[in-house]
Amino acid sequence: MNTFQVECFLALSRSLNFTQTSEDLFVSQPTLSRNIASLEQELGVQLLVRNTKSVELTAAGRRFARHIAASMDAFQDAVEDARLARDGIVGSLRLGIQADTFEPFVVDLVTRFRKEHPQIELRLYPMSVSKLQRGINNGTLDLVVGAKETNLRNPGQLLLSERSECVALPAGHPLADRESLHMEELRDETFVAMSPTASASGHYLLLKYANDAGFSPRIIASADSVPSLMMMVACSIGISILYQDLSVNAHGRIRFVPLDGVPTFKRFLSWDQDSTNPALAAFLKCAEVFLADERNLRHPL
Repeated sequence: MNTFQVECFLALSRSLNFTQTSEDLFVSQPTLSRNIASLEQELGVQLLVRNTKSVELTAAGRRFARHIAASMDAFQDAVEDARLARDGIVGSLRLGIQADTFEPFVVDLVTRFRKEHPQIELRLYPMSVSKLQRGINNGTLDLVVGAKETNLRNPGQLLLSERSECVALPAGHPLADRESLHMEELRDETFVAMSPTASASGHYLLLKYANDAGFSPRIIASADSVPSLMMMVACSIGISILYQDLSVNAHGRIRFVPLDGVPTFKRFLSWDQDSTNPALAAFLKCAEVFLADERNLRHPL
């Protein structure tokens, strides 16, 4: 049994007229008759009663028509869905985000994508930095938002945001009222840092900034999350290096003083260019347009 045989039968079951059905399907009447007869033969069931003046459905034919019509609708839906998935119009995406930060630009991008592609299911996976890296490397995530470092063989990356690094100080710290600071001025301070297992990039970036300034930082405590790190800073356990956007979560207990002479804090969208997920292309196109619009808003012509 093939789909054309079924289409011939369904069309004839609606019109009950061989001439009209053959015209509707753009086939000859002998071709139509052969397909109906072969369908009956394969099923072992008489579907039609034919005579020189009329065509009628048998009881079996009526039941078969009712059930097979629903099946054909489901089949056509499945074919269309498969083609849409092939073109990246439907499907699903797994986006990994850092569990302990709030990224406004990611919210705006996800909102825009969902509005433009409601048929694609976008799932968010909050994770630690190290788990995000493992997720994109082993293929359990389609995209991640994070630092540039990745162990992918064929990485794709898009710069999403660029923000100033700051020295995070307790509100009552002697340096808290400075307009800006250089890393060299912090050589006598005690530091709290992200643990290397929770955020290798955050931990080693602090070491790099200090080493570039000619000293080794005295790290007296580490944290597994940014909120915990901020609590330690606010409680005067030590100072740290964080980016400016986190100041809204400090409720005035931490001063964020711009750190001069170091690179800006960059956030990238990363993915595996060898990925076979067709929905990925739709998200990347949306992200590129989104970033272009953001640039135009910041720097209008």
